[in-house]
Amino acid sequence: MSLPMLAESGAAAGDDKTVATRTISHPALLGLGSGLALWCTFPPTDWNWLVWVALTPLFLLVTSQRSRAAIYFGSWFGGMAFWLLAISWVRLTDESAWLAWIVMAFVLSLWWPGFVALARLAVLRLKLPLMVAAPILWVGLEYLRAYAFTGFPWYYLAHSQHDVLPVIQIADLTGALGISWLIALVNSCCADFLTMPLLRPTPQGPRPTLAQTRRLVFVALLVTGTLLYGAVRLSTARFRPGPRLALLQSSVPQSIKLQDRAPVIEEVYKGLIAKAMAAESRPDLLVWPETSYPYHPFGTIDAKVDSALFRRLVQEIDPETSPDLWRGRIDQLSRHLHGWTDELKVPMLVGTTLHEFRPSGHAKYNAAVLFEPGKSSIQSYYKIHLVPFGEYVPLISYFPWLTALTPYHGTRVPTLDFGHEPRTIDLGPYRIATAICFEDSVPHVVREFFAHPKDGRQPDLLVNISNDGWFHGSAEHDMHLAVSAFRAVENRVPIARAVNTGISAFINGNGRVVRSLAKSTDKVPVAGVLADFVELDDRSSVYSQWGDWVGFGCLCVSIGLLPLAYLRGRSQPLAV
Repeated sequence: MSLPMLAESGAAAGDDKTVATRTISHPALLGLGSGLALWCTFPPTDWNWLVWVALTPLFLLVTSQRSRAAIYFGSWFGGMAFWLLAISWVRLTDESAWLAWIVMAFVLSLWWPGFVALARLAVLRLKLPLMVAAPILWVGLEYLRAYAFTGFPWYYLAHSQHDVLPVIQIADLTGALGISWLIALVNSCCADFLTMPLLRPTPQGPRPTLAQTRRLVFVALLVTGTLLYGAVRLSTARFRPGPRLALLQSSVPQSIKLQDRAPVIEEVYKGLIAKAMAAESRPDLLVWPETSYPYHPFGTIDAKVDSALFRRLVQEIDPETSPDLWRGRIDQLSRHLHGWTDELKVPMLVGTTLHEFRPSGHAKYNAAVLFEPGKSSIQSYYKIHLVPFGEYVPLISYFPWLTALTPYHGTRVPTLDFGHEPRTIDLGPYRIATAICFEDSVPHVVREFFAHPKDGRQPDLLVNISNDGWFHGSAEHDMHLAVSAFRAVENRVPIARAVNTGISAFINGNGRVVRSLAKSTDKVPVAGVLADFVELDDRSSVYSQWGDWVGFGCLCVSIGLLPLAYLRGRSQPLAV
């Protein structure tokens, strides 16, 4: 008899073994076991092999006969343990960020009892096999998490496999969620083998049951097929050299940036650029990290904005500043960057905060701006997916206390505007898509560049500029890089990452980190230049065209189970 079956059996109360078994299989311990095991599969531990069984204890709760209170508490307890550990880097953003860390972990932890509740409906009421229900429901909820509350598509099951290249190649068909589905399937298969008889008695002796044999063969075929597909995609990949990029990795602490110590920051980038230009091979592009240009206000003023309108817009921003001062400052900073680029004779992609004045009003963006030698015009991308509480505070006009969840204090509250389109940047013959900060971790945001390309031509490369200075050398840096690699495979595009304090890297279309710099820590700051030719990838992908069809399909099925379970419950009441 299997462990969970023994745990649920009615052995004598004085049986020490039964008592011990029931204790080991208590829902709280099962949930905690899954929470701790799952956390170990991601950075910093990175035991990626463990993910294939990490959720098995949690899945055992789906068919557990313990009380509902114990089951749902146990699953929540495991989820809370996982998320507190996984996103512990949130508390590093500010001394007061412990509240945001706990609130965020609590909200995310509710996904676990939510999954168990839905799975119990599917398995106990609708009589679906656990191997059918669990992968669909888990992936449906992962997909939902990419959108709910602006989305947090981190710590997918798939992300644990970021450096297992043969496994992650199917992401160009299914997205990362297809890999999560496969991992959840293996975990549910393990749970089945623990809760159902493995062997049946026959005159020739014990033999495997037919149902279990079929399930094992099905799982083995899927895993083998995934590995074979990955091997073929890896062996047939052909890359060609693209532009030579020099990625500037600074180690500017966030405290320096918040103090607006512009001259100090400028000297940092002057030194990095000098190092990049001193290399034997001249770069085709210098890439600055996110919001690295230290002077403000940089921006653009539409020619249709007259003096009266400009004065009104400036007064709305800062009543104590004169419009002439703003206009003069914007012109001065524009000449500074254009002059710097002309002097270097190399284009620069600069991360900056950009003010835009137009007849419809004023907007302030987190932007990437391309300056080219000899050109007075600029190309720019405005960040589409802003980070709540870091770049804007939702509903702050109704709930001012929400500022307590931000790393800002007093009147310094983030008020950035959303970009409206996945605007690409052309650098000679190359087309560049730009993802700012956490945008490279959001699958549907990056996919927009490839699903609906301008003029029907997809980008040649994806450049991610980020400021990870908030996170002080924590596992966030490693996790950010790991998640980013999936965008390369999904869209078969090389990625170049220039990051302040984080991990700057080149990633090819197979998701392999070709070259990288070490991350900064508070004790060991790491600044440098990572220069190399981008490995261009001419392959296309199903994912770029179809998107997260696996995740969307799983969510639709999950939602469809609810009315079926309700109708079945009316005819056959069953407590779940």
